Amino acid sequence: MKTVTVQRKKKFASAWMPYWLITGIAKNDFKARFGLREDLCTHDVMGQPVSRIDIGTLDALGTRIENGKTVELHLEDDVCTIFASTMDGSLSNEVILEDTGTQHLRLTTRGGFKTVSYPYFEQE
Repeated sequence: MKTVTVQRKKKFASAWMPYWLITGIAKNDFKARFGLREDLCTHDVMGQPVSRIDIGTLDALGTRIENGKTVELHLEDDVCTIFASTMDGSLSNEVILEDTGTQHLRLTTRGGFKTVSYPYFEQE
């Protein structure tokens, strides 16, 4: 059993948008399962993100994390990666998890205002 603590930095961009922490499936497998080619969703003519994954699916596959919050995940030893998704289906970078013990990760938001907001794991 391993423990992963994820702290989501408080950011104004996407402040009200929850992210989902996805473990147990590699990012490329996730993208293939839902027919996603790119990491980021597209915009409509009004500049709003076009959703490509429904919230029910994200709730079934991942753990929600709100702006400025910290989540502690207790994962099986065979889980080796983590990535995050927005409710619109924009994906973060994928992080390889350590084999054992406790790992601390920081999740931030990139983009916003002029481009779509998306999650990103910062290296510590």
